[in-house]
Amino acid sequence: MRIKVTFLCACALALVAAGCGSDDKSASSDSAPKQQASGPKPTVKFLSPKDGASLNGAVTAKVALTNFQIAPQAVGKAPRPNQGHLHFKMDDGKYDFPKYSGPNGLIGKKLGVTGHYSPALAPKITYKRLPPGKHTLEVYLANNNHTDVGVETKIEFTLK
Repeated sequence: MRIKVTFLCACALALVAAGCGSDDKSASSDSAPKQQASGPKPTVKFLSPKDGASLNGAVTAKVALTNFQIAPQAVGKAPRPNQGHLHFKMDDGKYDFPKYSGPNGLIGKKLGVTGHYSPALAPKITYKRLPPGKHTLEVYLANNNHTDVGVETKIEFTLK
């Protein structure tokens, strides 16, 4: 009996460890089941900034979602089709720290994903203190349990 309990506890810990904190893209893409409804596939697109834009100061990115619902109350729970939250990634995670992505970076710090991405419970994020130059911002749809839905988009912009 004790062996069964130990084994079950070890399995549960392994499942928890495989969640949001993984920086292995293949782990979230290949081994985690993608949650898709039988209806239309969800999409995400940037409303602002526009791809190729030249900007000054803080960068606030806004996205539009179709067939996908952000569900703050369900974060960390079992995946449900077309429901979850967003993962933003600035320059491959280089600027996904509280210093740059503010409250979103603080959430990332709590989840142990600092430097990988900034989670978002709203369809926007603001990055401050980015250095001048070219930047790439990506956004991924994430299931409630932080696994990748398989829907993403990116833009590039220049900060003066």
